[in-house]
Amino acid sequence: MENTKPFLQQLFSEAVSACKPAACLPRYLHQVEAKHGVCVIGAGKAAAEMAAVVHQYFGDACFGAVVTRYGYEQVGDTGRIRVLTASHPTPDENSLLAAKTLLQLVKDNPPHIPILFLISGGGSSLMSLPVEAVSFAQKQQLNRFLLRSGANVAEINTVRKQLSQIKGGKLAKAAVAPHLSLIISDVVGDNPADIASGPTISDGKSKADALAILEKYHWPVLPEVAAFLKQPDVSDNDNSASAAHYSIVANAQTAIDAAIAKAQQAGWRCEVLGYDLQGEASSVAKQHAKLALGYQQRAERVLLFSGGELTVTVSGEAGHGGPNQEYLLALAQALNAAPGISALACDTDGVDGSQDVAGAFIDAQTLQRAAAAKLDLQTELNAHNSYHFFHTIGDLIITGPTNTNVNDFRVIMIE
Repeated sequence: MENTKPFLQQLFSEAVSACKPAACLPRYLHQVEAKHGVCVIGAGKAAAEMAAVVHQYFGDACFGAVVTRYGYEQVGDTGRIRVLTASHPTPDENSLLAAKTLLQLVKDNPPHIPILFLISGGGSSLMSLPVEAVSFAQKQQLNRFLLRSGANVAEINTVRKQLSQIKGGKLAKAAVAPHLSLIISDVVGDNPADIASGPTISDGKSKADALAILEKYHWPVLPEVAAFLKQPDVSDNDNSASAAHYSIVANAQTAIDAAIAKAQQAGWRCEVLGYDLQGEASSVAKQHAKLALGYQQRAERVLLFSGGELTVTVSGEAGHGGPNQEYLLALAQALNAAPGISALACDTDGVDGSQDVAGAFIDAQTLQRAAAAKLDLQTELNAHNSYHFFHTIGDLIITGPTNTNVNDFRVIMIE
C-alpha cells in the first residue's frame, strides 16, 4: 500500500481552510450597519482571525476587543480591536480579566453603535466571570472535574452558564445597542446557545438542571456552589435562540463537505458516517472498524468521513492524549493490521486534548511500528496515553494554531 498519510493530511487541510474566518466570514458582514461605527466583541479560538477579517472589511470604523487562546493571537492587522489572550481548556486569571473587560465594553457601548459579537469554540474558558457567590478558584476546580468526567459539551456548558455572569446570554443582555452574533460552531447540532456557552444567547436551562448534571457525574461537592444552585431561578422571558440575531458561518459539515469535494476530484467515492457523532472515543472506533472491515471484505474502495465530538472518560491517573488520538488507538486495535485501511483523526483547532497536537494517523503498519518501539497498545489505551503512543512511533499530526474550530475531523481510507 502506498503512503496514504500525505493525502489524508491534504483532506484535513482542505477541511480546515474552508472554516477559516477569511473563507467563511466576509459574506455575512453586510448585515452590520457601520454608519456610526461597529463595536466588536469576541471570544474563542478563532476570535483573533475573525477580528482581523472584520477590520479588513470595516477599517477604522470598528473597535473593541476579543479574547483568544495563548498562541492564537498571531494573525493579521486587527486595527482598533484589541486582542486579549487567556488559557484553554481551564480558565486562568487572564480569563477573568478578559470577561470583565468585554462585559464593560458592552455596557459602555452607546445605543446608536451596533455590536458585532464574534463567537467560536473555546470561548467558555477564555472569558470566565463566576457569579459572586462562587469563587474563581472553585469555578476552575469544577471546570477541571467536568473535563475529566465524561460529560458532553452541552452538559458542561449547562453548568458553566448557571455559574457565570457572562455566559447563557448574559453578555448580550448587558447591551443597549442592536447586536448580531456571527458564530463558528464547534458543538454537535450547532445550537448557538451551546457554542462558547452561549454568551449572547440564553437557553432556558435552570440551576436545577446544572445541579442534576453535577450529581449525575458524582461531583466533589463544593458547598458554595451547591448552595447557589439550590436557589430559585431569576425569571427570564428571553430564553430562546429565536430572540437573538445570529448566523452560523461555519460548522463540521462545512469542513467535511470541503474535504469530500477534494477527494472526489481525486476519484474517490465518499460516504459520511455522520457530521455530528458523539460518544466514547474507543466505542465509536470499534463501530467504525467493523464498518471499515466490511467494506474491505467487499473489496470496495471508499473514504468514510465523520465529524462531531467524541469524549474520553478518565478515572484516576491518566497519561496524555485526546479523543481523536484515543479513537485512532482503539481503531488500530480493532482493525488488527488489516491491509489496505488507514485513517486520520484530528481536531480542527489544532489541539486534541492535553497536548498541542491536532491528532494522529494509523495504517496497516501501525502495530508493527509499535512492536518495534516495544509499545503495548492495550497498556497505552488503558492508561489513556495515546499521545505517548503516537509520539513514539512518529504518527502525530501537528499543525499549530489553525484559528478556527469546528471540532473533530475523521476519515478512514479503504483501498
